[in-house]
Amino acid sequence: MKTNLVISIQLLFTAFAGTVADAQPVPILEAYIESGLANNLALQQQNLDVQRSLEAMREARSLFYPTVQFKATYTRSAGGRDIAIPVGDLLNPVYTTLNQLTQTNQFPQISNVNERFLPDNFHETYLNVTYPLFNSDLKYNRQIKQHQVQSKTAQKAAYEHALRYQITEAYLQYLKALEAEKIWINAQKVLRELRRFNQSLVDNDVATRDVVATADYELSKVEHEIYSLQSQQNSARAYFNFLLNRDLQEPVIIDTTLLAQSVRAYDRADMIRGALGSRHEPGALLAGQAAAETAVRLNEAKRMLPEVFIGGQLGFQGFGYKFNEDQMYGLVQVGLNYTIFNGNQTKSKIQQARIESEKLRQQHSEVQQQITLQVTQAWNELENARNAWTTAQQGRRAAAESFRIINNKYRANQALLVEFLDAENRLTTAELQVLLAWSDVLIKEAALQNAAGQ
Repeated sequence: MKTNLVISIQLLFTAFAGTVADAQPVPILEAYIESGLANNLALQQQNLDVQRSLEAMREARSLFYPTVQFKATYTRSAGGRDIAIPVGDLLNPVYTTLNQLTQTNQFPQISNVNERFLPDNFHETYLNVTYPLFNSDLKYNRQIKQHQVQSKTAQKAAYEHALRYQITEAYLQYLKALEAEKIWINAQKVLRELRRFNQSLVDNDVATRDVVATADYELSKVEHEIYSLQSQQNSARAYFNFLLNRDLQEPVIIDTTLLAQSVRAYDRADMIRGALGSRHEPGALLAGQAAAETAVRLNEAKRMLPEVFIGGQLGFQGFGYKFNEDQMYGLVQVGLNYTIFNGNQTKSKIQQARIESEKLRQQHSEVQQQITLQVTQAWNELENARNAWTTAQQGRRAAAESFRIINNKYRANQALLVEFLDAENRLTTAELQVLLAWSDVLIKEAALQNAAGQ
C-alpha cells in the first residue's frame, strides 16, 4: 500500500507540475504519455540516430577548415642493405697529385664509404598543414548530411506520434479489462444472492437441492471469468509499463473518466487533408530523396571538376635528436587532383543515386496513398464502432428490463430457475457488450487521430 501511495503521489505531482499558475492539471494519461516519450527505449534509440546524424553533419562542416597535424618520428636501425661509395678510389689519386704539385700533405688520403639505406639515430619532427582550396565533394557532402538529419528527425517525430497512440491504446485496453471485471463481480454478487435465496428454499422444503448446485456451478463459471480478466489485466499492465520503460509489475493509476468522455464527429475529407499535411513519414522520404539527388550532383561535379589543395610542413629533420638551424626546414605545396578515367565508377555512382532518388519518389507517392487509406479505414471503423455501441445500448436496456421482470417472477415462484439464469446471463453479456463497444469506440477514435497525425 505504501508503495502504491508513493507512486500515485509522484505521478500526480508530475501531472500537476508546471500547471499551478493556470490551475489546469495534466490528465493522468497525458502524464503517462510524456513519461513514455521521455523513457521509451525505442524512442531513445531514435534520438541516438538523430544525434549521430547531427555529428555527421558537423563532421562534414569541419572538412572546410584546415587540418593541422603534429608528427614526430625517431629511428634507430641496425643491419639492412647498404651501398658502397668509392670516394677514396676516386679522390685519392687526385689528392696525391695535388700534394706533389704543392709539395705538401695538405690533401690527406680518404677511405671508401659504405652508406646504409636505413637511417640510424634519425628524427623528423614537424607540423603538417593541409587546406582544401576547391573541392566540390565537401559542399555536396555537407548538404547530404543536412538532408539525412532532416530525415532522421522526421522519422523520430513519426515514432513519437505512433508511441502516443500505442500508450493510449494500451491504457484503454487496461481500463477495459478492469471495467469488465467489475461487471463480472456484479454478476457474482447476483448469483451469490441467488444461491442464498435457493438455499432458503431448500431449507424450507420448497425446492430440491439441485437449485443450490446449479447456482454453485454458475458461480464457478463467473469466478473463472474473473480470473481470466485478472490475467488479462496483468498482461495489459505489463505491456503498458513496457512502453513506458518501467518495471512490468508497477501499478498503474486509473482514470475511469476516459471511459465516460464523449467522442466528437469527424469529417473524413478534413481528416485526410490534415493527415497529408501533418504526418511525418512523407517528410522523411522527401529528405531522403533530396539526399539522393544531391548525391547525383556530387558525382557529376566530381567527374567534371578537379580538387585543388594547399599544404605545408615546418619542422626539424636530421641525425641525433636536435632542434637547431641545421636541421630546421620548411616547405609549401600546391596540389591538384583530377580523375581522367576510373572504369566508369563515377558514372555508376550517378546511376545508383538516380535510381535511389526515383525509388524514394515512388515511396513518397505510395506513403501518401497509404495515409489516405489508413485515415479512410480508421474513419469507417470508428463509424462502425459507434453503430455497434448504439445497438449494444439498446440490447442492454432490453436485457435489464427482462431481468427485472424475471427476477421478480422467480422470487414469487412464477418463473423457473433456468429462466432466471438465462435472463441474468443475457444482462451480463449485454453489459459486457456495451463496455466493449464503447471501449472500441474510444480506441478507434485514438486510431483515427493517429492516422490523421493529430
